[in-house]
Amino acid sequence: MIASVLKSHPLVNYSRELLHTPDGGILALDWVNNDNPSTPLTVLILPGLTGTSSHNYIRHFVLQATQQLDCRVGVLNNRGLAGLPLKTPRVCCAADTEDLEYVIFHIKKTKRNFPLIVVGISLGGIILTNLLCKIGEQENNNFNNMILGAAVISTPWDLFKTSESLEQPLNQVLFNRHLTKLLKSTLKQHMSSSNLHKVNFKKSVDINDVSNLSTVREFDDKVVAPLSGYKDSNEYYTAATLHIKPLEKIRVPLLCLNAADDPFAPVESIPFALLHRCPNVVMILTRYGGHVGFTEGLLPRGSGYMEKVVLQYAKALYHQWPTNKICQ
Repeated sequence: MIASVLKSHPLVNYSRELLHTPDGGILALDWVNNDNPSTPLTVLILPGLTGTSSHNYIRHFVLQATQQLDCRVGVLNNRGLAGLPLKTPRVCCAADTEDLEYVIFHIKKTKRNFPLIVVGISLGGIILTNLLCKIGEQENNNFNNMILGAAVISTPWDLFKTSESLEQPLNQVLFNRHLTKLLKSTLKQHMSSSNLHKVNFKKSVDINDVSNLSTVREFDDKVVAPLSGYKDSNEYYTAATLHIKPLEKIRVPLLCLNAADDPFAPVESIPFALLHRCPNVVMILTRYGGHVGFTEGLLPRGSGYMEKVVLQYAKALYHQWPTNKICQ
């Protein structure tokens, strides 16, 4: 809460690249330093739920990355966010890695010889980790060679425990209600934007049901699950939850940063024993930091701990490229 209220909103000049997915959807990559030919390293940032390139925690991350790494930075704006039209009845789903795979293939196709580091924040971290588990199980998948390294910040590891935590009285007032309101508002705008969208959405979603939702779990149950091919939120959460995934098969270096006081990722939901067995995964757990907070200083206006530690990690990876083998 301190970070969201006190952090500044620095000016970032983006250039937007629209990506049209095979199913007719639209994604956007907002770039900084994309046209600089002397910048070999690319960093891709995946925001959290309802997050876009305009949010203050993303802007600070982008500025620090461009200043410290002298790299090009791209921020992925998901379907229906950051001014994008929702062309298909499909919303961002924590268990669906298809859009992220499409974006990474696109980046590697256009910047073939440049190393890529991917950073996922909150929901973006769930999607990224699910993708790393998926490609890690496929020994001959060239996708493993496309990513130099990855980092996930404030990632919920067990969506069942996340929803239970958010539905506690204080968290319901501070976080759950606000997030649900944002999700409902965004969806309603798209459902009423054109008759085509409205008809397509009505196959799975009733606008009257959406108006009565009061928690993120209810939104996932009535909207995200049916639009993503799941029976309900229980089936969706089972598909997306990370602590039951083969994390030990991840072949890409993965840095995880969580705070013990994060209401979205309760400390008891983090699979420490499993992570300890993963040769290419490291967990940093701080006592404080909240959810994507990690503020530093008496007046935390600028960047904080998460930018510092992730960029130190990115520098270490980049310095080992391309001569040294990083993963086991």
